[in-house]
Amino acid sequence: MDKQTINTYNREAESIAQLHSNLTPFRIYELIERYFIKNKETADIGCGIGRDTNWLNGQGFSVIGVDASEEMLNQAIKLYPHLIFKKEYLPELSSFNNSQFQNILCSAVLMHLDYKSIENSCLRLLELLKKDGCLIISIRGTNAENNRENGKLYENINIDLFSKFFIKNGCDILLYENEIEKKRQLTWHNFVIKK
Repeated sequence: MDKQTINTYNREAESIAQLHSNLTPFRIYELIERYFIKNKETADIGCGIGRDTNWLNGQGFSVIGVDASEEMLNQAIKLYPHLIFKKEYLPELSSFNNSQFQNILCSAVLMHLDYKSIENSCLRLLELLKKDGCLIISIRGTNAENNRENGKLYENINIDLFSKFFIKNGCDILLYENEIEKKRQLTWHNFVIKK
């Protein structure tokens, strides 16, 4: 994980928590309702303040929230003390077993990794996923020239190569879409991947 990005999340956890508490990723929730299998082991990788972890729990998923930022996890624990959260890093995620999860959400995370770590992180996500499991990934682009916004890395991910990586590793891409977030003029890329 990019250290400068983690440091930024740690330093600004409270203000980020306030912002994220007022944002609802409706499209991601629609995709989860359509593709994830309820009452099964689910991981929210890069859970931040736990907003989506809490939503998943409320929808009947057996979920754990995972994040690399200690301060973001502190916010999550404060907001949702009844849920399970764990500090872990991509690409390692070393405290989890292979084929542990039926569903994995990795929303707005991978672009915070340097280019070399993205492929290893995706391989690790596939290792954690059960056969026939579902992985939902969202990636946000940036308009910043140096790929950094307020200290956070937003790596420019080649979407075509990203898609081919999963196909090469025996997965089916059930859905790919991109959408423009009009307010900030940012592009989001959403994937639903079946192992």
